[in-house]
Amino acid sequence: MDPNPAEVQQVTLLLRELHDKPELFNERLFPLLYQVMKKLARKQLSGERDARTIQPTVLVHEAYMRLVGTDQEWQNRGHFLACASNVMRQILIDYARKRSSAKRGSRAIQVPLEDRPAPAALSLDTILAVNEALNRLKEFDPIKEELVKLKFFGGLTVAEAAKVVGVSLTTAKEHLRAAQAWMNRELSGGPPQ
Repeated sequence: MDPNPAEVQQVTLLLRELHDKPELFNERLFPLLYQVMKKLARKQLSGERDARTIQPTVLVHEAYMRLVGTDQEWQNRGHFLACASNVMRQILIDYARKRSSAKRGSRAIQVPLEDRPAPAALSLDTILAVNEALNRLKEFDPIKEELVKLKFFGGLTVAEAAKVVGVSLTTAKEHLRAAQAWMNRELSGGPPQ
């Protein structure tokens, strides 16, 4: 997900122009970031057991429909992609809730937050469980919750997530270590902290 510097600059300039020229979203921004968004969608759908039920293209287009109607002012490419990823995550959560009313199993879910490739498979049950844990984390530490979302669902590096949240890289790493331990305890049914 390492873009070339020219693309980053082009996207940043387009994002600044969106406020005055919203038509740029359709005309130039979405086509420029479509393939990157499709990669995000594939990553989020990689663990779906029945891939015929929702395709990456459908997820990207649904996210597009939600993003185009917002008043959100994106700061840069990373911020936009983090928002797009969060929208896709919410679409999948809504989908999982509609599709499955069964309780999730008792197997522990690990939340890797280091700068290495994300797990190859995330089931909708896992996405739903992680989302519920994130909602609990947000109640007492919204910065850690935002960093986890950007890293785990957004696919951002720790440095990119730190920049979006507005903390130093060292602080982001410390927050993510603590959040990872807390999330893993929550998802494995360990004692509350």
